[in-house]
Amino acid sequence: MIGFRDPVNDKIGMIIILMFLFCSCTQKEEPTQTIVDPLDNYTDWAIYRGDKKSNQYSELAQIHAANVHNLELVWQYETGDADAKSSMQVNPIIVDGLMYLSTPSLNAVALDAATGEEVWVFRSSKYNENQQVLKGRTRGVTYWSAEDGSGQRIFLFVKNRVYALDAKTGEPISTFGEGGFIDLRKNLDMDPNKASIEVTSPGIIYGNILMVGSRVPEGYNSTPGNIRAYDAATGDFKWVFHTIPQEGEFGFDTWQFVEGETYGGANTWSGFSVDEERGWVFLATGSPAYDFYGANRKGENLFGNCVLALNASTGERIWHYQTVHHDIWDYDNPSAPILVTIKNGDHRKDAVVQLTKTGFVFVLDRETGVPLFPTPEIPVPPSQMEGEETWPTQPMPVKPEPLSRQGITEADLTNISEESHAFARAQFNQYLSAILYEPPSEKGTLTSPSVLGGVEWQGGSFDPYSNVLYVNANNVASISKLKKVYESDETAEMGTVQLGASLYKKDCASCHGLDRKGIPPAYPPVIGLRTTKAEIAAIIRNGKNIMPAFQQFDQEEIQAITDFIASDAPTVIQGADSLNHSFRYLHTGYDLFLDQEGYPATAPPWGTLNAIDLATGEYIWKKPLGEYPQLVERNVRHTGTLNYGGAVATAGGVIFIAATADEKFRAFEKSRGHLLWEYDLPAGGYATPSVYMQNGRQYVAIVAGGGGKNRTPSDDAILVFALPDETEGAESTSANEDLGSEEWISLFDGETLDGWVHMNGSHTYTVEDSSIVGRTIPNSPNSFLCSLQEFGNFEFECEVTVDDITNQGIQFRSSARPVTERDHPSWRAGRVWGPQMEIRRKMGEKSITTGVLYGEALGTGWLSSKEKMEASHDYFIPEGWNKIRIVAEGPRMQTFLNGYLIEDLTNEAVYKTHPKGFIALQIHGIKGERQFTMKWRKIKIRPI
Repeated sequence: MIGFRDPVNDKIGMIIILMFLFCSCTQKEEPTQTIVDPLDNYTDWAIYRGDKKSNQYSELAQIHAANVHNLELVWQYETGDADAKSSMQVNPIIVDGLMYLSTPSLNAVALDAATGEEVWVFRSSKYNENQQVLKGRTRGVTYWSAEDGSGQRIFLFVKNRVYALDAKTGEPISTFGEGGFIDLRKNLDMDPNKASIEVTSPGIIYGNILMVGSRVPEGYNSTPGNIRAYDAATGDFKWVFHTIPQEGEFGFDTWQFVEGETYGGANTWSGFSVDEERGWVFLATGSPAYDFYGANRKGENLFGNCVLALNASTGERIWHYQTVHHDIWDYDNPSAPILVTIKNGDHRKDAVVQLTKTGFVFVLDRETGVPLFPTPEIPVPPSQMEGEETWPTQPMPVKPEPLSRQGITEADLTNISEESHAFARAQFNQYLSAILYEPPSEKGTLTSPSVLGGVEWQGGSFDPYSNVLYVNANNVASISKLKKVYESDETAEMGTVQLGASLYKKDCASCHGLDRKGIPPAYPPVIGLRTTKAEIAAIIRNGKNIMPAFQQFDQEEIQAITDFIASDAPTVIQGADSLNHSFRYLHTGYDLFLDQEGYPATAPPWGTLNAIDLATGEYIWKKPLGEYPQLVERNVRHTGTLNYGGAVATAGGVIFIAATADEKFRAFEKSRGHLLWEYDLPAGGYATPSVYMQNGRQYVAIVAGGGGKNRTPSDDAILVFALPDETEGAESTSANEDLGSEEWISLFDGETLDGWVHMNGSHTYTVEDSSIVGRTIPNSPNSFLCSLQEFGNFEFECEVTVDDITNQGIQFRSSARPVTERDHPSWRAGRVWGPQMEIRRKMGEKSITTGVLYGEALGTGWLSSKEKMEASHDYFIPEGWNKIRIVAEGPRMQTFLNGYLIEDLTNEAVYKTHPKGFIALQIHGIKGERQFTMKWRKIKIRPI
């Protein structure tokens, strides 16, 4: 548990600290003042991924676990510019009643967030170089205004450009940068005309500073992944951090640079997080290029694969932690660091959580970067490839356990059918297979997790009130195969097609394959194309969809690659025995390890949704995420699918997530991971939902863009959901019209908790001996097991027992607070509240109070009178079952214990706020180590 270590772990921790101090600088410049962005909160969703800490958490609970099954589509909007291969991964932001998003053609759109009505559209092609219509992967936009609220603008990221748009009109702001935009090819310490760069994830704001990352090519001729910052008002360049250190900079000696080589990558392509109190920006980098062979970049290769804390005002490094040394597996840190505060009693620890393609969850001290759980350096296999020198060890956290399978053995092969298992076994025997970090090889190495993760760009959702991290992950393998290819050092003597083949090998083969057959549809073949040469050249220069732009090529080189692609020429140069030929190793392509039908050749689950307690590092639950419809038809269930797009947890006890290849949008129960609701989207929702409130109504939005690595049809839709708009008054809603019967309804089948959901706290509910059994967990606040059905006027009966010290309650006409009203647990969004019949043996000396009424979290205290509380009775059976009866009709509430009337009161105020609601079985919060137990059985209700 964080904050409490045993002596062995203390020794390990001290070693880690010493290693960290040896390799990391702790120079800090405290900000002159704390910058507070009023939009950096858990309610507005005005920032990509919800807030600047990348928590992806919403403190709204009008939609909660007990009513989420009633969600309905309230509006839908299509951008109209998808194509067959586009991929739209946008997390929309909402500011001042407008929803902002980017589109497959890299346009910006503003919509009325309550109705979906289009307010404005900025078409980037009108302002792009040569008025090009550009297609690209996009995840959203960034909002900024001055401290006084003026200058409101949206930053739109279009390949290498950042446009500043008026937030209300969508018009370019001509005073920003170069007439309305900044060009990210500049300020890279290289020829801008040779820089190939685009932004896929939005930048982030600190005060008046806009910080921007980038996606760069992953071949040998790449672009450095430097982090840049600009003045958000003027577009002026502010600072740069070199992720590939220059001479004289920290980390330079972790590379063996080779004269004449081009060094790139080590880029931040997944976004940022900001700690405004410290004035620090946090980011995570990917692999240096080339991704799979590093003979020309021997060493640890800082700051590739690092978590970095920088001074947001100056760009100076505060600390770093490297998650993979000398990466040759394409194991990027794929998501922005998550800034969390882990609570353990009165102890608080600020931390940084880094999710990885390897499936590891690194939990680092936010102040120093030192791991909070033991993370030893473990020896890993050396490479057998000529010239390669792998780093001898890699850091592997002991806790939490990895999200994905580490390495692969024959026991891990698919079991969905005998045919699939036999096919997978035959394929398995063709390749090298071993533990995690087995290097790529000429024979081909089965790599698990695959190059797709593990975790991808979506990150995770952190509940700041429970310490729980919710994260979806992939659990498949890929094939990392290298091929030795020769190239001439005398390119001037090459013919055009031969030069094109040489350039293709360096910069294109890693995606489209040395055989040019690609991995469609994500990486299409580039042989036998019907596309014109002019179209091929335009795509190479500008990129398209997930393909980056290759602006480092001059016109002659683009012509050479175009001629090569348009020909049937081979990529391999013959006559490699010549002295003027050198060699490189190239990756043959991003091949997943699949069976004969195209399903993963490893055993399911292939995709999971996970809940991890960050205070202990232990899993609370792990569930398969998604299914393949064709396998469902064959009764192959609960396989999980490859998933792309994040989860959002809410104060209402719900996790919203799409992400899956079956193109569904789902809601899960936070406490147990049970499915509560699902909706068939028009296309795959490979994006992170947005949760927001407008005019007192809570909405949940998801972009359904399809396409991408899940190979499903593309689209450009955004769908927005809410609860039905109830306009009826208390008199009609309390009549239970929806139940259609006044017969007794059983709320518990004696075997399962179907029809119930757990909200608040971490106490447990199970079914044992035909009873619901509740048990306390130390330091947990009150917990409630809530019925999915709501009732107004009713008669309720059940039997209960209770421990001799603690107490429980039967709450009725209950709901969850929709928003936080005060900084107190009882007034926080999601807190179950309503009238409650108390069940306890005593309250004070010789005082039995079972049957009295309490206003649970209502702020009213006891509803029963002081005289009733003091009167006591002897109707309670201490060591047996007690029969409870509640009658609620209008504002009148009656309670009975073992046939005796205990309370009969009328409360108009409570009835006005709670005319109907769910039934909730309460476990009271209690401190101390001893566990207390309570039980419920024979639970039934009759509407009246």
